[in-house]
Amino acid sequence: MAPGTSHSIDAEASAPVVPYERAHRIVLASQGVFFGALALCVLLIHDHVVQNDGISYYGVHAETIVFAVVGYVVASVGLWWFAGILRDEGVEAVGWVSARLVSVMLILLLLTPFNKGTFLNWTHMTVGVAGALVQLGASWRIMRRRASTLASVGFWAQLVGGVVAAASLPDWGFTHLLTGEIVFEMGYALCVAEWAGELRQRD
Repeated sequence: MAPGTSHSIDAEASAPVVPYERAHRIVLASQGVFFGALALCVLLIHDHVVQNDGISYYGVHAETIVFAVVGYVVASVGLWWFAGILRDEGVEAVGWVSARLVSVMLILLLLTPFNKGTFLNWTHMTVGVAGALVQLGASWRIMRRRASTLASVGFWAQLVGGVVAAASLPDWGFTHLLTGEIVFEMGYALCVAEWAGELRQRD
């Protein structure tokens, strides 16, 4: 073994994880769990009822509620930690504040089942719409800041998914709420990845 080789290996092994790497791992892990849980839910139930009610249906249906709760809670915790890294590293407040708001929104959606009366239904819808606007605003902002392909795809995916979801809310036979919401959340995931990219410039 060449002199100093062991010391170099030990130094590399003990090197601190830079903020970008830590944030990137949190985003990949938490979003991976969320979309993995959502995929299981879709595989179990994908009929016209869930298309009409959207992702929230999985959070009140006995067959899928465990997967939905795990996906939402893991995504919420991941976004909260991720936001803390953005804040500590001095990233623009829009990035970490929006992530914290979405983190809280995910828990509120679980705590307000839409099928348990008018009050909870309207509260659920209000939280969902407000959260979607926060997500879209964060996506628009990161697209303006970075002007990357990933940011643009994320924003436009959210916009298209949002339009499809909104068009599915009135009772006129257009029932594609689930599809619109999934496309929207995939776009937001790309937005979060771009906010993580802000940290790479600081490492």
